[in-house]
This record gives sequence, C-alpha cells and structure tokens, in this order.
Amino acid sequence: MKIAFVVHDYHRGSGHSRYVVELATRFSEHHEVHVFANRIESNGDRRVIFHTVPAVRSNVITTLFSFALSSKLLVHGGFDIVHNQGYCGPRGNVITTHICNEAWSRSLTRFAGRQTLRERIFHFFASRFEHRLYAEASGCHVIAISNRVADDVRQYYGCAGRIHVIYHGVDLEMFSPGVRRFREEHRRRLGLPDSNTVFIYVGDLRKGAAQCIRALSQVPQSHLILLSRSAPEPYRKLAEQAAVAARVHLLPPTSSVEQFYGMADALLLPSPYDAFAMVVTEAMACALPVIVSREAGASELINHGENGFVLQNPGDDAELAGYMRRIQADPGYAARVGRAARKTVEQLSWDAVAEQTMHIYEEALAR
Repeated sequence: MKIAFVVHDYHRGSGHSRYVVELATRFSEHHEVHVFANRIESNGDRRVIFHTVPAVRSNVITTLFSFALSSKLLVHGGFDIVHNQGYCGPRGNVITTHICNEAWSRSLTRFAGRQTLRERIFHFFASRFEHRLYAEASGCHVIAISNRVADDVRQYYGCAGRIHVIYHGVDLEMFSPGVRRFREEHRRRLGLPDSNTVFIYVGDLRKGAAQCIRALSQVPQSHLILLSRSAPEPYRKLAEQAAVAARVHLLPPTSSVEQFYGMADALLLPSPYDAFAMVVTEAMACALPVIVSREAGASELINHGENGFVLQNPGDDAELAGYMRRIQADPGYAARVGRAARKTVEQLSWDAVAEQTMHIYEEALAR
C-alpha cells in the first residue's frame, strides 16, 4: 500500500504531529509511506519518504492557507491512501479530526465571555475552511479522536463522511508508574516540600490555567506546576492577585514531560474545550489521578471517582478545589484512583491505534 500523510509539522512533540509520527513509523515497516510536512524532525527514520511543503508562517492564517495551497500542488495521484490531518490541503480519502474550531470558538465565548480580535479572525477563516472540508467529505472516512469531536463535526459542519472514533494512543513505556523515581529530584530542584501536594497542568494556558490558580488559593499546602509555551505574564499576575505566587511555578515546555508527571500528585485540566487532550492519558498512564473537564474528549474514558474526576463546570473554581482537596486529604485513595487510571489506558497503545487505522485504510480501498 502507498500511503501519504499530510500534516503541518512532523515531530514527536505533541498532538496531531505525534499522531502522524506514531502511525507513519509503524506503517512504514510494511508499506511505502510518504509524509508531506512543512517542518520535519525525522529522527533518522529512513523508511519514511519525506517531502517539504513550503508555507508562509507569519501567523496561523497564513500558515493554514499557504500550506493548504502548496500541499494541493505537491500531493497528486498515485497514492492508495491520502491521510489528511483536518484541513491541510488536498482532499484525502481519510481525514483525522483533531479539533472542531467552531466548537472551540463557542466554548471560549461561553466560558471566557469574549475572544480576542486575533481569535475571532482565526475562527472566521478556520471554521469556514473546515465546514467546506467536512460538508463535502462524502465518500471519505473521517477518524474522530473522541465522540465529542465526532458529534461536533456532525452538528456544526454537517459532516458527510463516514465517522469512526479512535482515541489517541499513549506510549505506555515512556509514561508509566516508574516515573515516580523522578519525584525527589525535581521537587528538590524547585524547592518543594515533599509533604506538600503538587498539582500539574500541561499545555495551552487558555485551557484552564486561570481556574487552576484560583482553585489553588482554596487548597493550602499545595503547589501548582504550569508547563506551557503560552505567555506566562498574565498568569503570574493572576497568581499574585490570588496570593499564591509563591506556590505557582510557571515553566517552559519540556521534552521530558514524563519526569514532571513523576513529581506530581495529580493532573489538572479544567478545559472549556479539548477534542481529546493527550496530556490526560499520559498522566493516567503514569498512574496519576486526573481532574478533567467534561468538555475534553478524554473525559469519556473516566468513571468519576474511580479512575479520575470529571468537572461538570470547568469554570467553577470551587468544584475544582473540592476535588483537589479530596486528593490531598487521602493519599491512599488517590493512589487507588491512579492505579485504576493506568489500567484504563493500557488498552490505548499506539499499536492498537495503528491496527484500527489500517482497517479503515483497507475499507477505503475496498470501496
């Protein structure tokens, strides 16, 4: 089988980029695999054939439009499967939906009350591009990374393609209970008392960091680690206003995030919207209790109180603080929740994701 993946960036960092790396690496063992991307970190994988797609990356709009135009010119006939990551170029016969921008925009407005001018402009273009992609996807196979995002593309875009739900995988060796060995080292480096509870948040700070900081003010003897590439200043100021600046630690992203999971007692993600949220399953694989919004696709994996906690209202600081205190008050219970979380995600290996995806490729070819 000759397979083409189309993706803006190819690297193991996060999200849809990591998704393509995991699939391309596995499929290239038995098939001819091509990757069309603007930025490529091949990690020495010689089995995958790479093609650089030019793009003007001045901002997200120019990136989206220029990459789509260039990839349409570069990806032509001769492939059995063209697997696109959302709206990124030529109409493939398989599309993976990593986000529904219309749903994301509505959630930002509902929970934050407003959007910045930049966010409104991006929404105007991205939602229209996506609407056309999915409304005209008759005959295509659409892979949704959660039931949440599957429902979103049906509701907002009238998706005409056949939708299959396949959750993202997780590296069960990298993310494992063994990361606890990093606990003492990283806590000492940050000057955190071992007796204090440490909560961790990973990713875009717009997805709930403000709620985490406000909730922290209601949970004494606890610390919050924020790992993100987002601008930290607004959140540093919020921590000062909430009188928890000494207990909030804003850190840049790291390629060794599993070590930080190892130092933490629970993951927080009170997001107003997330199609899935790989950080949730990574933390669960490390046997961490997770407190995640019902607005995140990964919440579909959680039985509340058994293998994690589901926030009914991501904007309710008191609800979040209540679960944080519950974890803090009963370490034995928290450990049981963490073990149950690990057991839940053991079925979500990348090998299993690749197997399910290959079945869809075969079905697409058969039709």
